Amino acid sequence: MTKELLNEFMNALIDGTLFGICFCFWMMIVIAVWRWFLGIVKRFLHWLNPKWFKPKTEETDKN
Repeated sequence: MTKELLNEFMNALIDGTLFGICFCFWMMIVIAVWRWFLGIVKRFLHWLNPKWFKPKTEETDKN
């Protein structure tokens, strides 16, 4: 009974570790894809209407 309990505990540790590693890689891939997609959307919006993305001038600082 003790060997079985220890064996199940070790298997659970290994399964949890593999799940954690795979989950971390999956999250990194999802974040990378979303960052790429949002970059594409930003470039498309900039191309669509460049007036929205004009840099702020320093005229407000001079007053």
